[in-house]
Amino acid sequence: MKLYPIMLKLAGKKVAIVGGGAIAYRKAAGLAETGADIVVISPQLHESFAALSVSWRNKRFEPEDITGAHLVFAATDDAAVNRQVAEAAADWQWVDVTSEQELSAFYVPAVVRRGDLVLAVSTSGASPALAKRVKQELEQQYGEEYVQIVQHYKHERKKR
Repeated sequence: MKLYPIMLKLAGKKVAIVGGGAIAYRKAAGLAETGADIVVISPQLHESFAALSVSWRNKRFEPEDITGAHLVFAATDDAAVNRQVAEAAADWQWVDVTSEQELSAFYVPAVVRRGDLVLAVSTSGASPALAKRVKQELEQQYGEEYVQIVQHYKHERKKR
């Protein structure tokens, strides 16, 4: 199956992350600059979350925890809980089960950000390690100077 790449405007949208460990943190950190309303559901929270603006529900997952969430991440170390999250989601909710791609409606690519320049790499779930390697190569190829380059073109486009 071919996947469709897409950029989402998440400002003000509820995003639920079930799990409070390192993987859940990486998902939250990637969402942090989008303006999404990030809700983390987990009885424990990785210390890195302290640097992020998220709402923490200190509890075990229950299906109503994801009510109204546009995106849902099941990022626990418990496969049964991750499956419960996927099963609880409504048809319109997009769910990423980080441990089981067959339960996921989408995957998050490896991302390089240089200001408004966003480069995304995906192997469609085949090899996250390869995607990470390609990301590292792109980080070397597209340095911080691209922040200014993109700003220049953005300014020029507005003049038209």
